[in-house]
Amino acid sequence: MKAVLFDMDGTLIDSEPLWLESEQEVMAELGYNWTIEDQANCLGGPADKTESYMQARAKKQMPAGYFMHELGSRMYKKLSTNLKLIDGAITLLKSVRSAGYKTALVTASPSILMSAALQKLPAELFDATVSCDDVPRSKPDPAPYLLAAKLLNEEISDCVVIEDSLTGITSGLAAGAKVIGIPNIQSWSQNRNLLQVKNLAAIDVDMIEKWWAGELSNV
Repeated sequence: MKAVLFDMDGTLIDSEPLWLESEQEVMAELGYNWTIEDQANCLGGPADKTESYMQARAKKQMPAGYFMHELGSRMYKKLSTNLKLIDGAITLLKSVRSAGYKTALVTASPSILMSAALQKLPAELFDATVSCDDVPRSKPDPAPYLLAAKLLNEEISDCVVIEDSLTGITSGLAAGAKVIGIPNIQSWSQNRNLLQVKNLAAIDVDMIEKWWAGELSNV
């Protein structure tokens, strides 16, 4: 194992409640009651899927890109003023780096939101960062994780991905990495390359190493 690649939203930063709040605000202005079930359908992106979903549920057809612009604007303000980290995020990042592994932050969010998050999630803890703006196709496509491995000058098969959404897990598995998944409000099928854990705090370097080496299994 050479590197650990981390998702951002819901994995390292507690942003999913902020996304839900922003989505509810935008849709309420159009007369739609946005629910947890709606959020689950959009969790992890990609942006075009979320845009299409919100367009379909709006009572009034809005210009193309309207919802992503509105969500991006509101999320930037929220991340800049009300961002909380997931318990154990900094500890895990520091321990992974102390053990000699490279790290990357790989998000389906745009670079402006990643930059806002990096105000509290120290950029020096990552050897590389990838946002949706850096790839032609974001998660669930494998491109983001393949690019992260390339930037680290490592093979994706020598990387472990840590994710919390079906979209991100699909991306990591399709890229060829072993994945550790943290359940959120979605469920996913078992896969021999996917280990499910209860939360980020349950993950440590020893667990990651054993998972990559094939010494742990939940299938």
